[in-house]
Amino acid sequence: MRTCVGCRAIRPQAELLRTRILLADGGEQVQVVPDEYIRTCAKRHGLSARGRSAYVCPARSCLERAARRGGFARGFARKMPAVNPTALWSAHGDALAGMIDLLNRSGSAAAPRVQRLAALATAMRAAVGRVC
Repeated sequence: MRTCVGCRAIRPQAELLRTRILLADGGEQVQVVPDEYIRTCAKRHGLSARGRSAYVCPARSCLERAARRGGFARGFARKMPAVNPTALWSAHGDALAGMIDLLNRSGSAAAPRVQRLAALATAMRAAVGRVC
């Protein structure tokens, strides 16, 4: 069980979007990115992600609330620059689509994970206008 940094609801980890801090330039630049991006792309580009993660409901309103009220700073337990919720929302959608595609190409052994990620992507599409 994890707590959403936007609405503070407690939900199963599989139902939430995970975000992490991406450090560049020796830790000088901090960026909040989807966890799926880090798993697939960050190491190739020489970027590192360490430490804590923050979870947010797959509703855009929760992501905007977390950015506006300092939920990410609280979740990561550090001072954060302003988070752009629109860019982070689209990055989550792109990262989920990329991860689903990658797992589909890898074979049937990843089918349960594909189903879980597809359920998250569906929840994101369904919750665009919904308030959590």
